[in-house]
Amino acid sequence: MAATGALTRIGAEQRRAALALARTGMVYDLGLDLGEHIPQGNPGEFVPFQLTWRTTPEGCARAGHAFQFAAEAITGTPHVSTHIDGLAHVAADGRIHGGHEVTTVRGDHGFTVAGMEHVPPIVTRGVVLDIAGAQGVEALPDGYEITTADIRCALDRADTAIRPGDAVLVRTGKIREFYADPAAFQRSQPGVGADAAIWLYEAGMAVLGTDTTGSEPVPFVDENRTTHRVMLVERGVHLIENLFLDEVANMGVVDGLFVCLPLRITGATGSWVRPVLIT
Repeated sequence: MAATGALTRIGAEQRRAALALARTGMVYDLGLDLGEHIPQGNPGEFVPFQLTWRTTPEGCARAGHAFQFAAEAITGTPHVSTHIDGLAHVAADGRIHGGHEVTTVRGDHGFTVAGMEHVPPIVTRGVVLDIAGAQGVEALPDGYEITTADIRCALDRADTAIRPGDAVLVRTGKIREFYADPAAFQRSQPGVGADAAIWLYEAGMAVLGTDTTGSEPVPFVDENRTTHRVMLVERGVHLIENLFLDEVANMGVVDGLFVCLPLRITGATGSWVRPVLIT
C-alpha cells in the first residue's frame, strides 16, 4: 500500500533502522482500553463508544441450538480512546489535505479520497519527548502551549535528535487526569503549539502522537491556526491521540521500535489503534 503525506518519509531504510532498536524485547503498550469508560471526545460532537450484545450463548440455548456463541455490536466514533486521525478528519476553508473540496469527496459512506483504507502499517523509530519531565513537573498545566524551545530542551535532556521518518511521541502528563476526573481531562489540556509541530515536521517527523485527547492546547490559542490544521491539512501528518506514555517515561525510554496498525476502514476519518514501543 502506497503511503501518502508525511508517511512517505518512512521507507525500508527507516524500518530497518527501527527494527535494530528492539534489543531487549521489552514491549510497552501505549494504547488505552476501548470501553464506555474511555475518553469519549466533546459531548455532542462524537458518538460515544458502546458495546451491546447481538447474540448470546443464553439466547442460542433458548433457541434450541447445540452450538452456542456470543457476538457483540459496537458503535462509536473512531476518534475516542487511543486513535489516529486520518487526513480527511479536518478541513480548512472547505478543503482537506491535497486541496480536495469536501463537497466533492465526501459521500454517504465516507470519503472517496484520504480514507483510512489508504493508511499503511506504521513501523518506524518512535522517539519519546517527555516535556513534563524536562520541566520537572508531573504534568503540564492546562492551556500550556509546548514551544520549539520546549522540544529542544526535551531532546537535549534525552541526548537525541529527530530523524527523518520518526514518530514523535510527546508526553505532557495529562493522561493520568482522565482516571481521576474525566470531565476535567476533556475540558482543557496542554498541547503542542503549531510552531513547535512545524519545527518537528521540518526536522523530519512523519507522525505526531500525544497523551492528550487533542494535539494542541485547549482552549485553542488561535482557532485559525491549530496544530490539527497545520499538520493534517497543510502537511499531511497523521496525529495519534490519547497515548499512554507514563510507563516509557518512568523507565527513561528515549526511543524504540514503534508499531501502529490503523484499521483499514473504507472512507473513514480515523481509526482506533493499539500502538506499541519495543526496546
